[in-house]
Amino acid sequence: MMKKQLAIVWLVSLTTFATADPTLNSLQRASDAFKGQHKLKWSKQQEHDLDLADLFTPLGFSSEKKFAYAIGFNCSESDATFERRLEILDLTDNRVVLEKDYEDNFREDEFHSILDKLGIKSEASVLRRFPFQQDGDTYSVSVTSITLKTDKENDEQTREYQIHLVSEKNGKKLVAKFQAEEVYGKAQVQSVVGFFQSPFENRIVILTEGFGGSLEGCTSIIHKVYGAHLGNGFTKL
Repeated sequence: MMKKQLAIVWLVSLTTFATADPTLNSLQRASDAFKGQHKLKWSKQQEHDLDLADLFTPLGFSSEKKFAYAIGFNCSESDATFERRLEILDLTDNRVVLEKDYEDNFREDEFHSILDKLGIKSEASVLRRFPFQQDGDTYSVSVTSITLKTDKENDEQTREYQIHLVSEKNGKKLVAKFQAEEVYGKAQVQSVVGFFQSPFENRIVILTEGFGGSLEGCTSIIHKVYGAHLGNGFTKL
């Protein structure tokens, strides 16, 4: 039943992607197809509400364990009318293996050549939420943090975050561990938005959202992704 539901959702996404405005470039069409799936948690701090698609757009998976996505910027000094960053993640070790910035210099042939070379199937993806059930198991995600350093004079702190994927049957496993510089007293700034399911294997990509630096009163919002296999690497609780 789960696979059938995923297939139906996948086809609906592809239909939306295919009927997007043909006057836009491929990244813009993918972003338009992804709109409406999530409103940014901290949108009240911005001049207007932001759709997740304005800052992050999934582009597709490959059978070689790669995931492609585009990053947008809510705070930028650029005068470009089109600004995006293409990134491709290796899902086995969470390394970004390709990064390319576009500022009014997007070329369709070059973009599709990059995706083709890495075997990326450029299809619209659906953002799913935790917890979820699959193959008789229930998966959830936990985010824990500890304060490593506090600078009271400048009202700042350094926190270490750990993201765990939790399986009711198999226990939990560490997906990511990283440090973040934050305004002092603002707990749990880093959060998990949801995940994307690979159509090629039993693996998901977890999407996180958090604060970046500030530029002339605008606080940047940062999105990162982490691959996690659903069938191995767990430790019994």
